[in-house]
Amino acid sequence: MFMVRRVKGASMHPTLPHGKLIFAWRHKKPKVGDVVIVKHHKVEVLKRVHEIQGELAYLLGDNPVESTDSRQYGWLPVSTITGVVMGGKRSDKSDQAA
Repeated sequence: MFMVRRVKGASMHPTLPHGKLIFAWRHKKPKVGDVVIVKHHKVEVLKRVHEIQGELAYLLGDNPVESTDSRQYGWLPVSTITGVVMGGKRSDKSDQAA
């Protein structure tokens, strides 16, 4: 089963720009490097899994200047991750050369 969401904000820019439609797998086990949908303080946010230790995940936004993430709120239980985004791989800047 999958989820459909629209990106809000700039915390995952340039990988996932504001307004982009995304699809995520529900109940998929997250891995380091995955972009995930996480429920934090009753709000869904998009973040990248930076590290997993047991049942805890450290999550970061791709745009650190615009992101509120584990640097501010610490490790989150993996159980708060509700979906793993399809195609959320980080952009390679060398591919964007003109």
